[in-house]
Parts: sequence; C-alpha cells; structure tokens
Amino acid sequence: MPEPTPRTRADSTDRPHGLGRRTDAMLRSLLLLVALYHPLLAAWIALRLGSGLDLMVPSMAAAHTLLCVLCLLEHRNGRSLHAAATFLVGEALLLVLAYGYWGLAAQLRVQMVQLVPVLLVAAVLGRRPLAWATAWLCALMTLGGWIDAAGALFRPDRVLQAATDLAVSAFGAVMTAWLLHHSVTGLRESLHEARQRSQELARKRDELQVEMQARERSRDQLVHAMKMDNVGRLASGIAHDFNHLLALVLGYVAKARRSEGAALQDALQGADSATRRASAVSRRLLDFSRLEPGRPQLLDAAATLTAMAPVVQQVFDERVHCEVDTGGVQRLIHFDPAQLESILLSLAVNANQAMPDGGRFSLRLQPPQPDGALVLQLQDTGQGMSESVRARCLEPFFTTKPVGQGTGLGLSVTASLVAAAGGSVQVHSRPGAGTRIELHLPSRPLAPLAASA
Repeated sequence: MPEPTPRTRADSTDRPHGLGRRTDAMLRSLLLLVALYHPLLAAWIALRLGSGLDLMVPSMAAAHTLLCVLCLLEHRNGRSLHAAATFLVGEALLLVLAYGYWGLAAQLRVQMVQLVPVLLVAAVLGRRPLAWATAWLCALMTLGGWIDAAGALFRPDRVLQAATDLAVSAFGAVMTAWLLHHSVTGLRESLHEARQRSQELARKRDELQVEMQARERSRDQLVHAMKMDNVGRLASGIAHDFNHLLALVLGYVAKARRSEGAALQDALQGADSATRRASAVSRRLLDFSRLEPGRPQLLDAAATLTAMAPVVQQVFDERVHCEVDTGGVQRLIHFDPAQLESILLSLAVNANQAMPDGGRFSLRLQPPQPDGALVLQLQDTGQGMSESVRARCLEPFFTTKPVGQGTGLGLSVTASLVAAAGGSVQVHSRPGAGTRIELHLPSRPLAPLAASA
C-alpha cells in the first residue's frame, strides 16, 4: 500500500509517496502473473488454431511480456512507483491496439483478466489515476463496440448486441473500479489509524516507563526512610537498655565498696548479672545481623538450665516469684550455650516487664514429645497479649513499648536461633491471662554414663 502522509486525506489517497512492503510484494507478484499469463494464452490459442493463428496474437503476448519484464526490472531497482506507472501506461496503450484491432466482442471472455490488473495498479497509485484509467477503459470499450457495429454494417441486431456488450463491460469496469477504490481507501485509512494507535501506544508506553521509574525511585526512598527509622528505633532501644544496665552495674559497684563479706559477694554477683545482661543485649544485635556465628554443642538440658537459673532469677525483683524446674528430664540438645542464655535472659526481661505489680514466672522442661522434641516452657502471669499483637510478636522490630524502650528484636532473634537449630517457637497468650512461650528443640537421650554421673 502507498505510505500515507500526515497532511490530508486527499493527499493520502491521491498522491502516494511510496509503496509499502506488502504492496511492493503484491505488485511484484502481479507483474509475474501477467508476464506468464499472456504467453501461455497465446500458446494455447496457437495449439487450437494451428496455421490459422493471427500473428497479432503472439505479437501482443510478446509486447505484454516485455512490458512486465521492464516493470519488474524497475521494481527490482527500488523504483516501485515508476514501475507501477509504466505498467499502467503500457497496458493502456496495448489495450488500444487490442480493442481497435479485434473489437469489443472478441475481448469479452478475457476482458476481466485484462482490466483487473490495470484497475488494481491504478487504485494503488491513487484516486485520480484510478478515475483516469476507468474513463480510458470505458472509452476503449466504446471504440471496440463501434468497431463491432461497423464490421456488421450497422445492422440493427448487431448494433443492439454491441450496445449491450458495451453497457455490461462498462458497468463491470466502473463497479470494479469503485470496489477497488473503496477497498484500497479503507485499507489506507485503517493503516493510518493503526499507525496512529501504534504511536499513541508507544507514547503511553514511554509515559508508563517514566511513571514506573518514578515509582521505583519513590519506593527506594520509602525503603531507605524505613531503614533509617528502624535504625533510629534500634539505636534508641539499645541505648536505653545499656543505660539501664550500666546504672545497675554502677549501683552494684557502689554497694560493693560499702559492703563486706556476704553482702560484698551479693553485690559482685549482681554486677556480674547486670554485665551478662548487657552482653546479652549486644549478642542479640550480633545474632540478628548474623555477624557472629554460633558455636553449638551438645548440652545436657537439665544441667544447663540449672546452671543458668541464678542468672535468670536475678532479672526479677522481689515482687516476682521465679521458679525453675527441670522435671528430671535427661536429654541432650544441640545449641550454643551463650545463645541459649541470651534467649532465656531476653524472655525473662520481657516477662518481668509484663508484671509491673509482681506475679509468678516459671521455667520448666517438659517431657520429650513423640517426635523427640524437648520443650522449654516459659510462663508468666503478666498482662498478656491481644491476638493481633501475638500474631506479629515474632516479626523483627515489632514492639508495643514506647519509643526508646524496646528494640523489637527479642522474640524475633529467639525464633531465628531456634529455627536455625531445627526447632520452633510457639507463643500462647491472652489479655490479662499471662503469656506462655514454648521452645521446641530437637533432642536425644542422655548417655547412660553421663546420666549416672
């Protein structure tokens, strides 16, 4: 199809400035078909008539074939418009010879095969070439009808027959030209609309890409802001914890200076407990960021819990009754003892803060489950948690404490370390009914010698 220009509709249909890729292929195929048709038709007529063949038949076939070959050469050299115009003019002149020599009646059987290629190429070139070609063909048909009537000495029956042939042929040519014109015009307009839509889609795509890039930048800025907020919350919480622990250490040191004997030992033990809690705070950060690898080893669960009991009990004040019960369980767990102590201290601190008016806290070893898992149960009688808080309590940085009074890392680090050891954490809590946390850890039976020792 000719390439439409963006100026006016008349321009896009009357004066094409080039042929499209598909129209180029169509024109090439049409020229090849016409070049083959005429010599084959001449050969068939020669076989039928033999020595009675009119020499005008092969001459016209050779002229049509030569014209098509020249047009194909022009088309191959990239001058498709020139090739189409040459074909149109050449065929119009050759049809003058055909109608002037044989008349209209002799052309009726092959008329559409001769006229359709001419009209199709004219339609490709535009509305004006199609109109001129149609008028030219109607004039040629009139010439052929005149020759038919004159050859019969203008007998009334022959004149009527020639007029009928002329009317039918002219109507067929005009109708074919009209259909081709509207078809080609519709295709051109559709192509033009498709290109406009393609350009619009390309513009929308570019706008969408710009919008997506803007959203990505906004998202990156939001993520950065969230990171900075988390870092601020983390720093304020750690600073609060360390200030509190340092105050405890300084208090115990001051008490030790004023004390002797058993009181001195109690003060030193308190300072040691506060130092361990400060170490646990820094260890929670290291465990959460995974900058410090764990050193798991086989631990006697009951013996380890008994050894940690005094440290855990130091977390609570005198209004909280703390109970540690190993239940006579003889099982081995594979865990880092420092990480286990950090977990127990962190959960004990949370329990102590949940019981500002005092209460009970218990740390028990439950008998192993059927799958061999050992359960460390920590339970308090504190304020408890709502269902929405309980559902999110294991998320990093999630805390219900005021800004600067919590990091939101205790339970999330606990869940991460327990999961790394192949276990799981379960949290049960209701508002006003306290909280029960269960650490399910893989375990194995204690060796007989170790158990007896």
